Amino acid sequence: MECSRRTKARENLGFESEIEKAKMERALAKEEKRREKKELAREKLENDWMYRTVKGISFLMDKCLADALLGFFIPGVGDFLTIVLSIPFLFVALFRIKSIPLTLAMLYNIMLDCFIGLTPYVGDVLDIFYRSYAKNYRLIVGFVEDDGDIIDEVRRSAWKSAIMIIILGVACYFLYLAVKGLYLSIAAMFGCN
Repeated sequence: MECSRRTKARENLGFESEIEKAKMERALAKEEKRREKKELAREKLENDWMYRTVKGISFLMDKCLADALLGFFIPGVGDFLTIVLSIPFLFVALFRIKSIPLTLAMLYNIMLDCFIGLTPYVGDVLDIFYRSYAKNYRLIVGFVEDDGDIIDEVRRSAWKSAIMIIILGVACYFLYLAVKGLYLSIAAMFGCN
């Protein structure tokens, strides 16, 4: 009882509120400093040539449907080219944003796109609907803009992404062998060696 009376007396005299006010001001100053640092990092990244390259590749490959068209008109080579064009996304995630969970999530999207694209003709049609470049760009923008939902989603699914990368890697290898065998069988039927 006495302790509660002392607390009330301190509050009435303004002692407790001054301490709390000082704590609140320190916390607000610390948060403002964190926000300014984050804003400077965001501006620096947005002015980076690699970030702008990622933005352009995302637009070209998914909005202009270059991913599906390359895979359809140049089978195999087009799919390889789409993997090569994904390297800047991984570079930004790993070396500019410095996030391993983000890199894993993006690598999973790239591997899934590769798996879909390796399937002859059907995969090229499905490539129109599965837009890995747009997904990866959205993840990068989410990290740059400090979007809590995207960051939490990526961090929660990091282990799943790592396991799925291994599974998709094995699946891509066997799909590649199957497609290669199919092409060789068709070539042998028509006498093309």
